[in-house]
Amino acid sequence: DSHAMRERMNRLKHRAWYRPVAPMIAEEALEQVFGRRVESPYMSMAPKVLDEVRERFPALSHFDGTARHQSVGKRDEPWVHALLLAVGQLTGLAALINTSFNSR
Repeated sequence: DSHAMRERMNRLKHRAWYRPVAPMIAEEALEQVFGRRVESPYMSMAPKVLDEVRERFPALSHFDGTARHQSVGKRDEPWVHALLLAVGQLTGLAALINTSFNSR
């Protein structure tokens, strides 16, 4: 479950519960997540995630309901874009959490 996933990620990375996560989202899924197309290839924006997306994928958003995302288009990074679309086929949302695996 997505809540457990966020808790586990925070525990493994020694992160406080309130620290934001940063999803990578295929540009085709931006309206699905935010209700509008919010391109942010450099993670410079943190729009509000739609309630229905937050309910289904709670690990995607920060505790205030926003997500400081990285939008990914085919032109930007073809391999990552294809990966996100494949994930979307499996989960219903073309997004993954973008984090390092550093423990601190």
